[in-house]
Amino acid sequence: MAPSTSTAIPSFYRIFFPSIDPLIALSGAFFAYFQPDVTMSSMFPLSHAWARITPAHTMLLQQLGGWYISVIFLQVFLLRYTQDVNIWKLFQFSVLITDAALFQSLWVALKAQERLQIEKVRPEEWGTAAITGFVAVVRILFLAGVGFGKKGGGIKKRN
Repeated sequence: MAPSTSTAIPSFYRIFFPSIDPLIALSGAFFAYFQPDVTMSSMFPLSHAWARITPAHTMLLQQLGGWYISVIFLQVFLLRYTQDVNIWKLFQFSVLITDAALFQSLWVALKAQERLQIEKVRPEEWGTAAITGFVAVVRILFLAGVGFGKKGGGIKKRN
């Protein structure tokens, strides 16, 4: 087991990850459970045959909603419970993997519909990419140590 690190987590991340990021995930959980047609239309136009909700879609969307709720729980409680930067980094890296999977699945969906050209991408898809991209960039900045001060020194003290 790696030793705990006492590097202070910058306030932006202490606010963003346990407070703002869970609200974004909560919207995903809400749509997955209660408005699956909105979730499906974020990848497929409602006129497309693939956008029709089937029992298989419902099952998968409810599993996705459950994953969102699990992540929300960890964001709200685990990240408030510990200030161990290693735990935070492990958690953010695991969620970053999911962000990458979302981008990959969006690409696959657009390719299957022959809509990879910029002019064929709809506002719904741009919105999904923008929100996920913004949060992924924040995760990457956190993992890269941006805002932590000098490497290995935690917060720099003034003389």
